Amino acid sequence: MGQEHEDPNPQEHAMPEHSPSAVTDESPQRLVSRAIDQSRRLAQAEVELAKEELRRDARQTLKAAVLLGSGALLVLGGTLSLAVSLGLLTSTRGPVLALGLGGAGAVLGWQGARRLPGQPWPTPVRNLRRDLDALRPSLS
Repeated sequence: MGQEHEDPNPQEHAMPEHSPSAVTDESPQRLVSRAIDQSRRLAQAEVELAKEELRRDARQTLKAAVLLGSGALLVLGGTLSLAVSLGLLTSTRGPVLALGLGGAGAVLGWQGARRLPGQPWPTPVRNLRRDLDALRPSLS
């Protein structure tokens, strides 16, 4: 009686299966809010990293300065000892003490100079500027 008409492509008329995507289901305002939040967190992390690098460089610079200052004081003490011993001409221990103090001061000064960071401050600041410049387009 009734002729059944079979559709050659039954999937053509069926509702398309759609898996919800987090990106397409969110409003543009929510996406912008998330992007700004992520950018803010990334910027904070970069600032914290730069602070830590600066602290580390400051500690290293302080240690080097202490060694350099100690070395300079020992060299000064050796020079004064030599001057006094040459002025008095009474003891042979004066020049030996002066050489010992001067040598110890030179070694401490050399160690301090070796520990000085090459360019401590520009590196973290340059990295922070680079990262913030990279973030700027996503924030606008």
